[in-house]
Amino acid sequence: MSDSFSPTALMDNLPTGILAADREGVVRLVNATAERMMGKPRRHLLGNRISQLLPGHPVAIDLMERALRLVTVCRSRNAQLNPSPGINLSVSITAAPLLEGEGEPVGVILHLEEVGSAEKLEEGERLSQTLDSLSSLALAVAHEVKNPLSGIRGAGQLLESEVLSPSGKECLNLIQTEVDRVSRLLDSLLGLADTSPPGQQEINIHEVLDHVLRLCGYSPPLPVRDYDPSLPLLTGHWDQLVQLFLNLVKNAREAVGEKGEVRVHTRMASQMRLEHGRRKRHVTIEIRDNGPGIPWELRQRIFMPFVTTKAGGSGLGLSICQKIVHDHGGLIELDSQPGQTIFRIFLPLPSLD
Repeated sequence: MSDSFSPTALMDNLPTGILAADREGVVRLVNATAERMMGKPRRHLLGNRISQLLPGHPVAIDLMERALRLVTVCRSRNAQLNPSPGINLSVSITAAPLLEGEGEPVGVILHLEEVGSAEKLEEGERLSQTLDSLSSLALAVAHEVKNPLSGIRGAGQLLESEVLSPSGKECLNLIQTEVDRVSRLLDSLLGLADTSPPGQQEINIHEVLDHVLRLCGYSPPLPVRDYDPSLPLLTGHWDQLVQLFLNLVKNAREAVGEKGEVRVHTRMASQMRLEHGRRKRHVTIEIRDNGPGIPWELRQRIFMPFVTTKAGGSGLGLSICQKIVHDHGGLIELDSQPGQTIFRIFLPLPSLD
């Protein structure tokens, strides 16, 4: 048989990365695609533990442990891996138990498949469709509730002129505070329900970002600008883009506290994609912080309405961010681990042809 059909050659020609590890997590087999994805030659991968090769990425370790314990295939459809400096991967990870003899697991095979921009855009499309279905309900509820809320607040303002006991004034203040809080929540729902197409104009993304940073004030932490000054103009809606990045920068500052660091990073995206037969370039904007990270159990649904990591948060800010990015034909990604969270936004530039 030709060497082209040997097991090693076939394994190396698979489009998915393969890492086989024993029960202790020590890598025993690696294919060429996994070498490329990990950014390391095979000799530096074999003999090392998966936990050493993928530090700070508990999803891969968790999948391996579950596959061994349950003796079944376990999968995560969209995980973020940073195996080497400068390598950021969106991958689908499958952990399959390696069985021997009478079905006793002796190790695990990890399949790593890169999630391309098309798949991520489809995922964003599905989420946007979910948000659109919720928007009709949000719009109806908001309109139905806002009118009586205005009446309640107006009645409270009339009562302010009456002579009330201290406890009465305290109750009145509580009523007005809660009415204002619910009204703000409804305003967020109305923003989520807005289906009008964004008004497009040529925009310098750095002017948008600088405006956002001025709105954030001068209390620490002051975000660090890391701009690529050569970026071309893009087409978008100024107000919506300000809202998008204001939400993300505020979240990052709250996550790190006064002594943390927030960075705003812009670059040209390294890859192009086809859209309706036309090549599309993208600008990449990253909002990075060195906070505690977002718990794994929340990452997969962080853009869904009412999912939040903040006490007292409405859980609508990131849903609105997702909708704004989608309305601009872009893509938003989350890459988070302890000590670093990155929200990465891809916004399209005019077609090349």
